[in-house]
Amino acid sequence: MGSEQQFKHLESTESARCNHCALHALCLPGIVGCFNSALGPVVADDIKVNKGHSLYRSGDRADNLYVVKSGAFKIMTPLCGHDAHVSGFRMPGDLVGACGLTCGQYAFTAQALDRATVCRLPLDRLREAQLRQPMLTQGLLQALSNQAAQAQRQVTRTNLPALARFALFIKDISSHHQKRHLSDSEFDLPMARTDIADFLGLAPETISRLIASLAKKSILKVEGKTVYILDKPALENACEALD
Repeated sequence: MGSEQQFKHLESTESARCNHCALHALCLPGIVGCFNSALGPVVADDIKVNKGHSLYRSGDRADNLYVVKSGAFKIMTPLCGHDAHVSGFRMPGDLVGACGLTCGQYAFTAQALDRATVCRLPLDRLREAQLRQPMLTQGLLQALSNQAAQAQRQVTRTNLPALARFALFIKDISSHHQKRHLSDSEFDLPMARTDIADFLGLAPETISRLIASLAKKSILKVEGKTVYILDKPALENACEALD
């Protein structure tokens, strides 16, 4: 079988694999409504990352882009003379490693919050696929734009009261589960409270106090890592709290 025929066979089987993935609607082809996926032949393999291990570290050579298939990651920004700051989280369907697309190395560290699996997209394959399928470029740009908008929203939220910051964080996680057709009122938080506090610019004690306060008002409750949203309208109101 010639190389061109081999690639066509690979494209056919891997596209089917991507199209039947439960995360298809959140991944690059789904973003642009491209169900005849061009992403399939780009995926080299699945990589499993154990809890606490890094998918890549700040300064590593950027050869791959990744899509979270299961589990979750925290993105850590190095700070001079300080511990790394938690600047974001990546959940199933999210891109990881986009920071390496332009500068050739990863600017952040991606650490698994639990046992996670990612699809590995070698950048050389991705660039070749973009030449054949312009829609893939559109999907990539849309995904990067979504991440940039999310980061900008987080910056603007630093001026909000602690209650609003935490309520918006819970709402974002809930919305992500809803997009995956999972329960948006009962879900697990894979990240530790210390990581949530670092991300939101709050003290861990403040996170515990907010959880207790919201539970007392029957807005939500937290048991272990599981969050139960009991009153969605009240949570929406908390997102708009001014004091």
